[in-house]
Amino acid sequence: MNVVSGLNEALIESLLRTRTSFEVIGLRGNFMAGIKLVEARIESLGMKCRVISDLKGAAMHGGALGAAATVMSAPASLTLAAFTVAAGVGHALATYNPDYEIVKDYVNKKLTVRYKK
Repeated sequence: MNVVSGLNEALIESLLRTRTSFEVIGLRGNFMAGIKLVEARIESLGMKCRVISDLKGAAMHGGALGAAATVMSAPASLTLAAFTVAAGVGHALATYNPDYEIVKDYVNKKLTVRYKK
């Protein structure tokens, strides 16, 4: 898989035009800007994208402390989960059959941009 270091706009644009999957690394201070840049470039090329989070990686870094917090906040979590599922279904319908999927890895501050078609 191709790797882009930082917000190299020319390289990102080139990879998107050739419909290539890639990773964007080195986004410590520019993580949100990186997401917006990639999403905007995809849409400017007339394609659709879906932005999702890598929850598996975040859960693995949570450890025992995260598990204890989850158990203690179960009622609130169930309510939040219901709203999250409803929002997720709406988002999935709005981005049905995307050209690209952008996976946010909050732990490592990297984006994985996968061409889906």
